[in-house]
Amino acid sequence: MKRISGDSAYSGKLPLGCQLCAKGGKMVLFISGICDAKCFYCPLSENRKMKDVLYADEMPISGIRDAILEGKMIDATGTGITGGDPLKFHQRTSEYIRNLKEEFGKNHHIHLYTISGTKEAIDSVASAGLDEIRFHPPEEIWHMMERSVFKDRVKWARDAGLSVGIEVPSLPGTRVQMASLIDFARKYELDYVNLNELEFSETNAEKLIGRGYSIKNDVESGARGSREVAMEMIRNNPDYTVHYCSASFKDGVQMRNRLKRRAKNVAGPFDVVTKDGTIIRGIIESDDLEGTESLLVGAGISVDHIRRNAPKGRIEIPPWLLEDIKGLGLDAYEVEEYPTWDSIEVERVKIA
Repeated sequence: MKRISGDSAYSGKLPLGCQLCAKGGKMVLFISGICDAKCFYCPLSENRKMKDVLYADEMPISGIRDAILEGKMIDATGTGITGGDPLKFHQRTSEYIRNLKEEFGKNHHIHLYTISGTKEAIDSVASAGLDEIRFHPPEEIWHMMERSVFKDRVKWARDAGLSVGIEVPSLPGTRVQMASLIDFARKYELDYVNLNELEFSETNAEKLIGRGYSIKNDVESGARGSREVAMEMIRNNPDYTVHYCSASFKDGVQMRNRLKRRAKNVAGPFDVVTKDGTIIRGIIESDDLEGTESLLVGAGISVDHIRRNAPKGRIEIPPWLLEDIKGLGLDAYEVEEYPTWDSIEVERVKIA
């Protein structure tokens, strides 16, 4: 067993898509929230679940140009396509794959997650340039995979030249079923099985509690027992790739690394980038940006250190200059923000 950051672990060889994801190099392309499955553990938020919307990472998008822009902002080395079910919209998904490969090159690694897959859909995304497909069979068929359509789907994907794996949540109380799922993957020579920590969200909490699951502590979203059963599967399969991906790894490693990559490209010359990839700025909120700018210049602040942000109704200055404008009666703050498209605020401190 090999342990990695965030209390994740694996046996065998970590899938390439996961390696790139760990470095923050994978853009997450959300192709649609529509899905025919009704998985009780689905964590999608209300603004995405069963809605035909598009996102690149956290940014709502309207087309491929927006996705390419986000890919450039994080210096993406690959893309993970998710939903919903991307293969339900295989023509749309294929077009995005084709355009991403044309823009970023053939080495831009693309994988997707699906709970479905006709031969036509699988052939379509494979022809467009997909590298890796991750099937997500519902929990109720884990013990009977050989009698399910997934047996055919695996063959179609293999015949199309794709790397093939299984990715499901690690559900406490399903040791026998999970072992059967891994046995199927081994028998049909799938490349890996990924087991994600079962997570509580606003949309699935009621169903998880109704099935007897509980959250493991007050500061993490993972379910009690999810890690333990995944670790057991890894120990029982030392010669095959079984990968446990924890919630803390996704939030504390993968996302932080992606934020760092984006921060390098969006930070201005006088923004301060933290070790976690957030940005610290000095801001002055005002209804009169021109007048506030003149007041700052009059107080000795160089115009090179003043940036007007009209959409947000504020002036931005180096945070280390905030002390120099005390006493001007301005509505000034030191703020810490994510480097994402919406600049979600982490913290603000009022400058008296």
